[in-house]
Amino acid sequence: MRLTQSIFTALLICVNSSAFANVEVTFPSNSELILVNGKENNSTDKLSLGNGENQLALRYIGRYQQQGSQTQFSSDVVIMTFSAENAQLTITLPRIRSNSAADAFNRNPNITLKDSTGVDIAFRQDKLIKDGMQLGRDYEKEIFDYNSSNQVAALGALAAPIATQVQPNLQQVENVAKQANAPKQTDQINVGQMLDFWYQQADEETRKAFKLKINSKE
Repeated sequence: MRLTQSIFTALLICVNSSAFANVEVTFPSNSELILVNGKENNSTDKLSLGNGENQLALRYIGRYQQQGSQTQFSSDVVIMTFSAENAQLTITLPRIRSNSAADAFNRNPNITLKDSTGVDIAFRQDKLIKDGMQLGRDYEKEIFDYNSSNQVAALGALAAPIATQVQPNLQQVENVAKQANAPKQTDQINVGQMLDFWYQQADEETRKAFKLKINSKE
């Protein structure tokens, strides 16, 4: 009997510890989740995240009566970057009942993040803004570009793994070009394809510099 009780107690300890082995975030029904750590996500009310730094992007979605008519409000996309471990967190948004309140939220989003004891959790906040038409937005690219910057809520860890591959510098392109022009060897395979790949990945300024280099050597 004692052995059985010991096993049962051990199982309870394991279950309780695993339940708080990550970060759970609950968000309100008047929000729309856009991105979780750089990836699009359509979760509706709760997330399970890893311990450490995390980044969410969401917007306020709501309705209110204004001068006898129903108004639909969809805010700018708000970025929240925070750090937590083994916690249950809750995001809260204010009630918006007028055009002025909606405008005020867009100017300065009033969002709270609390743990299970009601203590405020600090987070860095910013907005993911795109000028012009808002249809067909590539949120993953937008947040990647944002995280590649030094802005207030940027999370560099979400950009670093790709950043070194996206924008090759001129020296990298020249090195591949030298390989392409070198005498053919049996172990030189698909050098032309490599050159084409790096050229396609380069920005316009690097492409122009590369063309000038090639033309100067003809």
